[in-house]
Amino acid sequence: MSANSITSDADYELFCQQRLHDPYPLFGRLREEDPVHWCEPMKMWLVTRYSDVFDGLRDTKQLSSSREAMYTDPLLPENRDRARPMIQHLNHWLLNVDPPDHTRMRKLVNIAFTPRMLRGMIPRMESLVSRLLDETSQSSEPDFVETFCLPLPALVICDMLGIPEDRREDYCRCVQVLLTFSSAGGPGLNDSLDQADACLHELIELFDELIAERRKNPQSDLISAMAAAEADGERLNREELFAMCVFIFTAGHETTAGLLANGTLAMLEHQDQFDLFKSDPDSLVDRAIEEFLRWEPPVTRGVRRAKQDFEWRGRQIRKGQTVTNLIGAANRDPDVFQHPNQLDILRHPNEHLGFGHGIHFCIGAPLARLEAKLAFPAIVRRFPNMKLVTDQIQYKPAMGIRSIETLRIRT
Repeated sequence: MSANSITSDADYELFCQQRLHDPYPLFGRLREEDPVHWCEPMKMWLVTRYSDVFDGLRDTKQLSSSREAMYTDPLLPENRDRARPMIQHLNHWLLNVDPPDHTRMRKLVNIAFTPRMLRGMIPRMESLVSRLLDETSQSSEPDFVETFCLPLPALVICDMLGIPEDRREDYCRCVQVLLTFSSAGGPGLNDSLDQADACLHELIELFDELIAERRKNPQSDLISAMAAAEADGERLNREELFAMCVFIFTAGHETTAGLLANGTLAMLEHQDQFDLFKSDPDSLVDRAIEEFLRWEPPVTRGVRRAKQDFEWRGRQIRKGQTVTNLIGAANRDPDVFQHPNQLDILRHPNEHLGFGHGIHFCIGAPLARLEAKLAFPAIVRRFPNMKLVTDQIQYKPAMGIRSIETLRIRT
């Protein structure tokens, strides 16, 4: 299939509209026929081969981590001024910042976001897992996304940050709306701008209040730790600290919820793998998690902007253009993974790119792995005979996040 025939394919149009249920056949065609592909509707390059995505994620010489062009280019002219505060905020998210600011910010966050802090959260996580599974079991056909996958990481992140109980509902709602804009792509950005802008202002008000209070009265939470962190005489400024509070939730909530939901769905759709995992969940959980991250990564892309003109696989990349490294496509590359379209929880080695690569490797990866390591064995022990109620699975219309709308199960 030629590049021209790919663009005329119905799946291609649905992908550009962020409505494609199963993108992997399309990714396979792009990998084979046009691995560095200019997508005119989305105004970006799509990179699909593992070796190219691997290189693209770690290239800081030719590629910038800024997503400004990805957000700005598809916006209607009348929306660009209104979107500027939103985009300026997103520019401070850690994954969108280049060195040397990225180096400084990551060092400061690492001072606060420590393995000791994570270890201290284990009893609370175990309690939350047990409680949420208890609540899930009260229904014969619960929506597992609503009862377990979404609330678990939300509660963990709120605990870590120190969000007051009476503000958590508004906080989670606003961040979810903001994520709709940040994870979108193409013309759909215009549709989510108004709500996202309103929620941004709510979050600014919330965190201005919380950060000011924590500076006066520090507590044993992540906001206090980040506000106090200092390295080489540097600290996070107001905009950076505010952006970090929002980013940590978006990075640690929807993505971990996606890992939990996608992994559960993968087992339910592959009974042999479900049976294998149930046979010894404690010893198999680590490999299973890595395979879930390869099979259906919650984060589907690593976005970059070209710093200069350069050639890539015969394609001329122009300075300022958006380059989107498709992690989901790379994770199914047959040149790297044997039988890539088969779920195999014993797969080893498994050098997937589910958490990215290079300097922007996911800062929340240890937290996500820890939550999943506690959750999956508990899930299969509590619901060893769970089944899907329907095989009609709907995914949220967001290019950057692979997230299930609902996962109704029979317990």
